[in-house]
Amino acid sequence: MQSERTAKVFGDTEDPRVRLQSVFGGEMPASGQPPKAALEWAALVLEEVPDERRDTANVTRALRQKEPRLTLKSAIFLADHVLSRS
Repeated sequence: MQSERTAKVFGDTEDPRVRLQSVFGGEMPASGQPPKAALEWAALVLEEVPDERRDTANVTRALRQKEPRLTLKSAIFLADHVLSRS
């Protein structure tokens, strides 16, 4: 796994699911979806975001504020998936 610092400086080149699995645990889905534990956590964070602010940028910001270990790429990936489920 690429270190968080390296990802922030040189660009995030890892599969975002790998970062999400390292932060939240759980099994890696074969389907290209985020790990279930990460999606469940993101759904809880999404509940705190007002309806009129539920877009990728605002949800990404909320996710990264709650969990600073998320890189931008993994947070966007997770935000897009949790928004598509809501």
